[in-house]
Amino acid sequence: MKIIAVAVAKGGVGKSMVTRSLATAAALAGMNVLAIDMDTQQTTTQWGRRRTNPLPLVRFSTENDLSDELGRARAAGCELVLIDTPPARSSEAPAAVEVADYVLIPCSADIEAFEQLPRTARLARTSGIPAAAILNLATPNSRSEEEAARGVFEALELRMAPSVLHRYKVHRDAARMGLSAQEIEPDSKAAAEIAALWVWICAELHISTSALVHKEVV
Repeated sequence: MKIIAVAVAKGGVGKSMVTRSLATAAALAGMNVLAIDMDTQQTTTQWGRRRTNPLPLVRFSTENDLSDELGRARAAGCELVLIDTPPARSSEAPAAVEVADYVLIPCSADIEAFEQLPRTARLARTSGIPAAAILNLATPNSRSEEEAARGVFEALELRMAPSVLHRYKVHRDAARMGLSAQEIEPDSKAAAEIAALWVWICAELHISTSALVHKEVV
């Protein structure tokens, strides 16, 4: 069972969107996947309640319950767990990162997000777990944002995911329905970006995509 912690220092950078989009991508690829929401805002949990499709599974957990939740997931044959972590300043954030195989750090291209990024970078570095940052909520067709983010990530010695996720309306529309972009507009640019991120994550975690059975989006 592989575990990805989706971690940030501040809210508003699309952490929950990244979590649920990757969880949906895994479910559509035929994986037994669980999304664990540890953020007290419970954005991913509420998304799961709006969702009519039972997959991916979504559970809310605290630091005290996390070990048991992961044990149940492992016993149930879960192949992938994505943890929507609390902010890095929370005392519960290290617990989520320490159990992970990989830390994915979404960051938007604004000064407030950049200023908070070192906290998350330190958390990942201290854990010794492989980590990468991803530019999220980028303005479409804005190369300057990508260049700015790349400079910040490099200064913090953070790898940058090759996929950039842009701010598309379809993500908000999908969230209202308990869905993800790749489910309501599978041919959209937003869906293509998530698909590219998913393929890259599979490579990072040594998940063989050839062994996955892709499901039709309904």
